[in-house]
Amino acid sequence: MDDRSPTGVGLGLRWAFIDEVAQGETPPSIRFFEISPENYIRRGGRFPSALETIAAEFPILTHGLMLGIGGEEALDPGYIRDLRGVLDALGGRRHTDHLCWSDAGGRCLHDLLPLPVDRRIIPAISDRIRRVQDLLGRPFAVENISYYGAPGWSEIESATMGMVERDFLAELLDHADCGLLLDVNNVLVNATNHGFDPYAYLEGLDLSRVVELHIAGGERFDHLEGLLIDTHGTSVPAEVEALMAWVIARTGPLPVIYERDNNVPALAELGDEVARLQSRYDAALARFDADSAESQERRNSSFGALAPEHPQRPRIDLGQVQRSFARRVLELPGEVEEPPRATPDPAAAAALSAMGDARIGVYRSLVRGSIHGLFAKLLPRTLARLEGAGAVWIDRWLAEEGPRSRILRELIDEWVAWIGPRWRADPSVADYLVDLARHEAVEMATGAAPPPAPSADMSPAFALDASLVCDPSARIARYDHAIHRLPEALDDRSSAPAEPTALLVYRDPEHSVRFLHLSPLAAAISERLLAGVTVKEALFRGTQALEIELDDEVLARVTRLLADFAERGIILGSTSAA
Repeated sequence: MDDRSPTGVGLGLRWAFIDEVAQGETPPSIRFFEISPENYIRRGGRFPSALETIAAEFPILTHGLMLGIGGEEALDPGYIRDLRGVLDALGGRRHTDHLCWSDAGGRCLHDLLPLPVDRRIIPAISDRIRRVQDLLGRPFAVENISYYGAPGWSEIESATMGMVERDFLAELLDHADCGLLLDVNNVLVNATNHGFDPYAYLEGLDLSRVVELHIAGGERFDHLEGLLIDTHGTSVPAEVEALMAWVIARTGPLPVIYERDNNVPALAELGDEVARLQSRYDAALARFDADSAESQERRNSSFGALAPEHPQRPRIDLGQVQRSFARRVLELPGEVEEPPRATPDPAAAAALSAMGDARIGVYRSLVRGSIHGLFAKLLPRTLARLEGAGAVWIDRWLAEEGPRSRILRELIDEWVAWIGPRWRADPSVADYLVDLARHEAVEMATGAAPPPAPSADMSPAFALDASLVCDPSARIARYDHAIHRLPEALDDRSSAPAEPTALLVYRDPEHSVRFLHLSPLAAAISERLLAGVTVKEALFRGTQALEIELDDEVLARVTRLLADFAERGIILGSTSAA
């Protein structure tokens, strides 16, 4: 990665145009990118390969999604380890994530959920920030989030809440001694929804702590209380541009990231938008350069007035309020009461009650919308054949089990594992649909499988007493139905015949997922080879399991099979038996 610290306006790198960037088609106005490491953690294939190419040409900033720095759950050591691996590979000198929580009670909601605005939780969050910096081995900065309500605050207190939240943020930054990724679009979203002046908000912050800026566009939705929602689905509005310019005129050069996640236009159009935003940035920077150092120092140290004093609320159990919030978001309508085993803190219950059902309902819609959207994208044929009932099954899973992984794509495997026994026991669900769901999940997992680890002990030659080194993406998928014969069309409703089927699924050198229909013997031997046994042992065990004599004809067939696997890139080499 380019070692320079970028300034000016960059772009969030998205899969809608990552291939164009990797192929050298980036508009000259775009000089650096930002990524979310969660999209690359425990992943191989096309997208990490493209990122490696891009990182060799452009500076890359990293911005996380699922750290949950404001959570009560213990920091996830596996996630932290994998996150650091991505940051180290990119050479990132700083990492950022949101000041929010995302997981509670072992379930990860995959959204940016609001904290109670309570000064008494600042020491605990500050401690988590310091621990994260130590674990990641680099400075860490938090981002101010958009929020549509918060535990403990009623709608009539909305305008006051904006200034109190600002003072909470300012105190946290001082206590943790960390940087701020200032999202000025989030400031505007909150100011619009809660009725406060965004410039008064900014004047109350120590802008010398700002290390990066985010800009984006939001959208209003009638079914979400008419609120302005931070969708990253439009061009940057003039009000957000003005806030960006106001900050840059006071801080000087900083990296500014234009985030566009939905309704993503063509890369050339994004390049034009970045060029326009860069012009506004340059004009603001010229105003900063025109100021004297004395004036600039005065600006950075002269904060706005603190928010009016407000009644001190009862001390709450942060874990209780987050677990209760999560249940309200995930459980089915009419089933959101606390389970009998729970003994909720009265203050936590009161905090959610003050927030109100309508605003909690906004988060229900946002969390469920993102998860339903993921499933629609990765399990399209399965959900199409359920004719609308798929949404009910997803909601049941959210209520009964819920998402566990912090990596969004891994929720597919979680759901398929949960749904299998239930569909098999439900006569209203076509019997082949379990296999179809598994098939689509296997395709996704194969495409994202990690790349092969380099090995100095690997030989290109095969021998009977050697174990084969196979591409990590390769796996055997066994079905009760000939699922591979189903047409790809989403409007097709034909059934797969009941026929035991074994497919070798693998990712080819061009990162496309391939399926190879195997005979029973080929499947039995391949399964054992992929498990790491020697070629000789795989032959004996495979033929024995099928009660087939291991003769010259079988040896010839297996030899041709292994040669085919090697040509396809499934077999990479061999290692001698210990």
